[in-house]
Amino acid sequence: MNLPKDYISYNQIRLYRNCPLKYYFTYIEKIKTPINDKILLGTVFHYVIGYYLKKKIETKEPDNGKIKGVFLEEFELEKGENEIVWTSSCDEVKKRGIAFVEYFFKEMASFIDPLMVETELEVKLPNRGVNLRGIIDLVEKDFSITDFKTTTSKWSKSRVDSSYLQIIIYKYLFEKSFCNTSPEVKFKIIYSKNHKKINHQEINIKPKKDDIEKMLEIIDHVIENIDNALFYKNETYMCNFCEFKYICKDFKLVKRDEKVI
Repeated sequence: MNLPKDYISYNQIRLYRNCPLKYYFTYIEKIKTPINDKILLGTVFHYVIGYYLKKKIETKEPDNGKIKGVFLEEFELEKGENEIVWTSSCDEVKKRGIAFVEYFFKEMASFIDPLMVETELEVKLPNRGVNLRGIIDLVEKDFSITDFKTTTSKWSKSRVDSSYLQIIIYKYLFEKSFCNTSPEVKFKIIYSKNHKKINHQEINIKPKKDDIEKMLEIIDHVIENIDNALFYKNETYMCNFCEFKYICKDFKLVKRDEKVI
């Protein structure tokens, strides 16, 4: 079995490492499932940030009212195109999203000097015959890379560690695409449990010397397992929250030398 797409990406790697069987359902069977309201909010917020920063590059920076209008329009569009699992009311999610946008506009936007926004980069991995692809939220004029996140609470060290591979992949893609530049990399997290009190944190990542070697080892392992149709259940407490929990209940464990059935 070859890769279901003609490239590998962080999302594919993350999903396979979390649960190979979930990867199979998502990328090979292509089973469409509902999304929860947190994903909806994150998707819309990323769109709005991208819209604002692209306009800023064009020196057509929109005002707060325009940005809120863009959020509301995109929110309704995404809500109409997806089946949503609501953990909070639609109204509360919308209010929280608008509060995020207002906070970003007031506390963060003026400090950002964008060079590239939502930039898709793709490079061929050495001696592997596979391309690595990623979309970087923001590259500023100092070449620093930022990935935006929305969540309900401040990130812990373990949460940063679990997303470390993503930012290293983005750094690698940027360096290989632009003459081995060594950009700073960081996460900007906007968080709140409701629309009343919004906060954010900026986490600067300090890469290690062996990051790329480890990254390539992880990618090799994932690619090899997918190519050998190794899709098995990774049973953890998270199975209780998985959208595929009923589908995979009686699904056969797939070994390396077997085909998926």
